[in-house]
Amino acid sequence: MSGFKSKTMKNLKLIVMLTLCMGITLTSCQNSKAGNTSTNNSFSAAVNGKDFNAKFVTGQITAITNTLLLTGSMGDGEDIQLFLPQDIGAGTYSYDMGIQGKYQKTDEDFVFANSGQLVIETHDTENKHIKGSFNFTGKPMGTDTANYTIENGSFFVHY
Repeated sequence: MSGFKSKTMKNLKLIVMLTLCMGITLTSCQNSKAGNTSTNNSFSAAVNGKDFNAKFVTGQITAITNTLLLTGSMGDGEDIQLFLPQDIGAGTYSYDMGIQGKYQKTDEDFVFANSGQLVIETHDTENKHIKGSFNFTGKPMGTDTANYTIENGSFFVHY
């Protein structure tokens, strides 16, 4: 019976995370206040030791969840996203339901942060820019495939 309960909890966690991801993705697509793609924006990290220097960087407040969504994208489906409270202040944070990190290699291969930390150095809500650093590890849900380690992440985003 405990094996059934454990499997049910894993499936429930997977459903909740996928629902969150889909909701935020759909919300960001519907947001009329599209993110600022200023050339001063930057978003970089190392993914499993390989440099990730985003070609496209956006930040926006999502309409439904009022979440600050920061995205660094390579333009080919690979991206890193940070989901933050829109009024987050300077400080060091761990990942939980209010703060989340996501790395996506492809539409089918993505992970949410299960450990790591986010550091907000500055967040100017009046002039709408945020600067910080991050790292996290994640394992694809529902599979036994390799973990992803995101290290030395940094961002400066106008939104």
